[in-house]
Amino acid sequence: MEELFAYRADLLTALGGVVDELSNVVANLPPSTWLQPIHPGSRTPHYILFHLRELEAQVFARQLPRILSEARPELPVFNDAAWMEGHYRAEEPASSLLEELAKLRQQELAWLRSLPPAGWSSPARHPWWGEHTLQWWVELQVEYSYQHLKEISSALKL
Repeated sequence: MEELFAYRADLLTALGGVVDELSNVVANLPPSTWLQPIHPGSRTPHYILFHLRELEAQVFARQLPRILSEARPELPVFNDAAWMEGHYRAEEPASSLLEELAKLRQQELAWLRSLPPAGWSSPARHPWWGEHTLQWWVELQVEYSYQHLKEISSALKL
């Protein structure tokens, strides 16, 4: 059981760490790079950061608490492409995106740290992903976060 507790602590460290790493990237990415595609035909660092903030705000921050407050909730499909098409604002400063992402993530981390051990095993169902525990959803969130961090970080190498 100790290993499981240590794994979850590491998971939370990783969830918070991605924001620290993003802060470093945001500070070091030249302003002229933010709205330029990273590679021909790819997304811009700004778009990716906006998308990451929206995943946090529209999906994880809203849906994770439902897993504990409802019995086996059905989580909705989030059509991120449609959402971004209707909500993306290239003029929003990257620093504002990062600030809001950090605030949401800190709230989430505080909530996750307060969970009783059994809460991590609470299930939720998703039409695409199937039924998984809260822990699995947090693992997915960490994976998405680091994928997007890697994408944005690759703009530093241009």
